[in-house]
Amino acid sequence: MRSPRVQPARPRIESALDQLTDGGLALICGSAGYGKSSAVAAWGIRTNRPMRWLRASRDLQDALNLAADEDDGIRLPRLARAVRQRQSLSVCESALIADLAAPHSELILVVDDADVLVESPDGLSFVRSIAERSPDGSRVALIGRRVAQLRLVAARAKRQVMHIGATALRVTPRQTRQIAEARGWSGAATALEEARRAAAGNGGILATWLDQMRDGSDRSDLDEFIRRDVVGRSGALLARLAHPAGEEASPELLRTLWEEGLLIAPVEQDEFGSAGWSIPRFIAESLHLPQEIPVVGSHAEFMTVSHVNPRAISPVAVVHDLGPLRIEVAGRTIEGTSIRPRSVALLHYLATRPRHAATRDEAIDALWPESDAQAGLNSLNQAIYHLRRALDPDYDEALRTGTPTPYVRHESEMVSVNLELVTFDSARLRSTLDSIRRRARVDQIDDLLDAYVGQFGVEVPFEPWADPHRSALDVGIFTIIEREMAAAHSVGDIDRAIDLALRAVRIDPTDGAMLEHLALLLEESGSIAGARRAATRAISALQEMDIAPNPALQRISSQSPHVRPALQQ
Repeated sequence: MRSPRVQPARPRIESALDQLTDGGLALICGSAGYGKSSAVAAWGIRTNRPMRWLRASRDLQDALNLAADEDDGIRLPRLARAVRQRQSLSVCESALIADLAAPHSELILVVDDADVLVESPDGLSFVRSIAERSPDGSRVALIGRRVAQLRLVAARAKRQVMHIGATALRVTPRQTRQIAEARGWSGAATALEEARRAAAGNGGILATWLDQMRDGSDRSDLDEFIRRDVVGRSGALLARLAHPAGEEASPELLRTLWEEGLLIAPVEQDEFGSAGWSIPRFIAESLHLPQEIPVVGSHAEFMTVSHVNPRAISPVAVVHDLGPLRIEVAGRTIEGTSIRPRSVALLHYLATRPRHAATRDEAIDALWPESDAQAGLNSLNQAIYHLRRALDPDYDEALRTGTPTPYVRHESEMVSVNLELVTFDSARLRSTLDSIRRRARVDQIDDLLDAYVGQFGVEVPFEPWADPHRSALDVGIFTIIEREMAAAHSVGDIDRAIDLALRAVRIDPTDGAMLEHLALLLEESGSIAGARRAATRAISALQEMDIAPNPALQRISSQSPHVRPALQQ
């Protein structure tokens, strides 16, 4: 039985195509297996606009005949008439352009395998005329494998041109799990993620590998698919680039192969990247090549930079790191659960540091103590990249244009957050604690307790570097509460003292000492039932810490709820 086909949602490419305006031209490029056509088809269905396809199955004439036959004269009546009358290619070309420019047509024309079509002079002339046509309301998407051919076609286009490479077509971890479940995968999630990275997010390679793992067969099918369909004629070029004595890499060539999905860029631009350029592991193994690409010069020289207007001043990111992590930035709320765990740990680690900065070695020793130097650096680079992307959804595009928002900096040997663009609740709390160390107003205390919604770093409960910061905040908060409780009690304001004790218990329900204070205060106020509950909880918390409870707690917890003792000092 054939494995079931799975069409998971493709939010990256759909989000990019949603920005294609009327009259726009999208160049969608990636090697075989990235699901370019199916992704565009799914997007077209969601847009609820008429879509027509021009597929280069054999040659231009065959593609026009097939398009006219599928349309049946509904949206492309002029083309259908020209094809029926066996008109020349130039007449068919003019007919199709007229159909695209027809009033209220609002067509989406998809030219599939466009780079194959332009290999012939007639095909190149035809596709260029589609791209260079006069402004109209139709949208055109050119799908192909090779970036260079598609850019050649759009070189003279006077309309919006959108480039979408293989990185936007990569399957996400969630999509990977959907594909794996449909193919009966029962292995570990870590192995599945490693395979996704080894395939550079190519869903076709991943699906072939899953079939191989399920059937227990050898790699022949996977190797054949990669060599024949994915790499194709680029195999010799990859071989020359992979060998030190081979072809010298140019910035344009490396970037082109990356956009086609045949290379992985450095971590500054690629979620799968490391220190330098590399070939995806599955492709390198099938071609018997080393993964690393020798590059002369700094990697920064190999990143294309476009000159665009500077972005507006970036909004401040407010990191709520007391209690469950939340980040508010640019009108968005980012939950900590949506960020990679190591990126969350890095953010918490920087929150504990003076001026929120650390050396690279300090960060690696704290977060990846078991890793060697190179592996730790790679992990740090990836954590920084994913944290930047979480804070700024447009980070990838901004990186390509040279204007990323510097929320997280990695300069020379230092890792830090921008003090002008990032604030931490824990830092503000610590500053407030320092400012009211002696005596505070009632409103200051209330604001302080309102801000303390939970302990620092609940996502990193066992990290040794988080304990001192967490303990300092907890001790500071409870020291002030106990001081203010004593002050309120001394002037006879029992209600204020109880309120402070209750708020402290809500902060830490397991604090036996604070529960003891609350029980004694409630008994003094005459709230016997509340005193009994607080005393019972206090005894339990103290016994768990092997601390003998105060005899007064034993007395309060054993009282009958119907007995109301006299108020005691």
